[in-house]
Amino acid sequence: MGIGSDDQDGCPDESNPNTTSSNNTTANDHNIFPSTSNIVQKAAPTKTLTFETESPPTNIREAPTPTTTPTSEFGSPPSSIPFINIDETSTKEQTSKNGSPSSSTINDIHIDETSMPTKSQTSENESQPSSSKETTQILETSTPTKEPPSEGSPTQRRPVVWLRSCDAETVTPIEGKVIGKIPSWLNGRLTRNGPGKIHFGDTWYNHLFDGSAYLHQFNIKDGRVTYQSRFLQSNTYKKNSSANRIVVSEFGTVACPDPCKTLLQRFMSVFEPPGKNSTDNCSVNVVYMGDELYAMTETPNIRRLDPDTLDCIGDMTKLNNYIAVNQATAHPHVDPDGTVYNMGNSYDGKNGPSYNILKFPPPKDVDGHRVSSFEQAEIVASIPCQWKMYPSYYHSFGITDNYFVFVEMPFVFNVKKFLFYHYFGKPMFGALDWFPNEKTKFRIVRRDTGELIKTVYKTDAFLTFHHTNAYEKEGHLVVDLCGISDAGCVYQLMLKNFENPDFEASPCTMSTHRRFVIPLDVTEAEEDTNLVTLQDTKCSAYKRQDHSVELVGEEKSDVYFDLPRINYKHNGKEYSYAYGVELNTKGVEFCSLLKLNVKTGETKRWENGEKLVSEPVFVEAPDAQHEDQGVVLSALIDKLNPKYTALLVLDAKSWTELGRVEFEANGEVPSTFHGMFAASGELVHRY
Repeated sequence: MGIGSDDQDGCPDESNPNTTSSNNTTANDHNIFPSTSNIVQKAAPTKTLTFETESPPTNIREAPTPTTTPTSEFGSPPSSIPFINIDETSTKEQTSKNGSPSSSTINDIHIDETSMPTKSQTSENESQPSSSKETTQILETSTPTKEPPSEGSPTQRRPVVWLRSCDAETVTPIEGKVIGKIPSWLNGRLTRNGPGKIHFGDTWYNHLFDGSAYLHQFNIKDGRVTYQSRFLQSNTYKKNSSANRIVVSEFGTVACPDPCKTLLQRFMSVFEPPGKNSTDNCSVNVVYMGDELYAMTETPNIRRLDPDTLDCIGDMTKLNNYIAVNQATAHPHVDPDGTVYNMGNSYDGKNGPSYNILKFPPPKDVDGHRVSSFEQAEIVASIPCQWKMYPSYYHSFGITDNYFVFVEMPFVFNVKKFLFYHYFGKPMFGALDWFPNEKTKFRIVRRDTGELIKTVYKTDAFLTFHHTNAYEKEGHLVVDLCGISDAGCVYQLMLKNFENPDFEASPCTMSTHRRFVIPLDVTEAEEDTNLVTLQDTKCSAYKRQDHSVELVGEEKSDVYFDLPRINYKHNGKEYSYAYGVELNTKGVEFCSLLKLNVKTGETKRWENGEKLVSEPVFVEAPDAQHEDQGVVLSALIDKLNPKYTALLVLDAKSWTELGRVEFEANGEVPSTFHGMFAASGELVHRY
């Protein structure tokens, strides 16, 4: 029996047609702190040592309101946010005479409700909404064509770092100016990844996740630091550069038609299967497989890098040549022996779509032959999707000594829409649906056997991109992550939003650090009784009549916190400190660095005027005796000087600056997503 059929509340109460109707939206629909049965217990005002907590902005732009779509017993989702169409016609209408885009927000995006099936269109015995009467409206979502912002345009009036597009690489390492002192024991490379170019010729990307991968590296040796950067020399980048237009589709942007192809060739190309020409624009993260450095994204394509030059080595590695996956995350875990674990979707298994946990052992020599991690790859566990035609989106997962932790969210890929959009030339972004009245579920898998624990652990709907850590304690799993109450966060990252100098993200789309405590053995537990027995936590868990366990989490801090990192020696183990960035609702900027005591909620902040920060990377000091004995590294950029970058070194214990090394790059320096530090002489490079 599949998980969906095993879960009694996987479908809403159809006797109440207004269960998820936008006409009956209550105040709690966008409130993460309802009075009962809520996702989290609200944190007390955070004790922050270096600043006073500010009130959230009042001009809130709410995400789209939900509509109603009933479901069948076997797991077709109920109502969802109607899909978001990036309507090119409306974009063109909002372009001023001088070519500069006018102000826009998520509220300007067209919401097409005609594509959502009604209650009468769903049979009680169907596993997905009936398509017999469904009508889908096709809107233009092709790549926007614009001119560069003119003087006096919103982009010129207010510097927006997410709109930077690097015009000159810094391929040859340059030495920087040292201010303060760099610890003598700190030697190695900090490699970072993120978007660096948002247009080719007069074709522009639509979404923050689309930009061309741009690699940055700080090389540290004996107190001296060099900086280098270059575009990932992917097939995608080379094709786009050669054509001087976007010719490979990304998450939110569809490629421009090839003018050299005949009408028949264009027609036949739409029948290529999804994924055949998927992007190798690996702009999210990097990982070491043994001593080999790879750039990663959320497709099965990764690129090997030369750690000295950041150039690509060989052609792209296709994970699906070695293992049955159609997608994979860019947030793997690395064990002390170098074994890499990751997660990836498989859509064509004999039992339907599944979430697979992947194992990549370290490279080894066998009879004089080098056997790569990929050649040894295996699926160690498979988790069936609760809704076969609506697999959950996910960006990361948790791991402990004995368990894998997967969060299955009601933020899903609508497979029917995905196929429809593929064959009609629409971006994958439009196939995402958000079901705010469904539950978010924690799927727990034993590492030793690959067995999925049958108990369904659930809580109110939320979205997470980044797990912080997870660990076992006294018969419980403690899971820490950055939680978001509304999937509108993804829609708000449309690049046209950042062209509006007054754009502010809704507070309900910003992430906070949350904890959930999961009791493991609930077989004999009493119903409707708090099963969490750990001290010093406000988390609770209640076994219900259907044998599921309802979780109530705890918000550890009310500061907008994301891109979490830890002392990775404590990955999967009890820990005390998480490091992250503070998000500014205005422009979704990384405005400061945060150190969070996950036990007490105490927060320390580091900030520096017009400088913006990046994901903090912890590096442990030699012979460290305490968890926070070491330094935190972060790449700085300047809002006013686009060519400025710096390596910041903070003392992790006192949260004070030890030193920084400043550089003037050859071109604009954009913000980054993720990266890792590889210490000199280290046998296994971990996060």
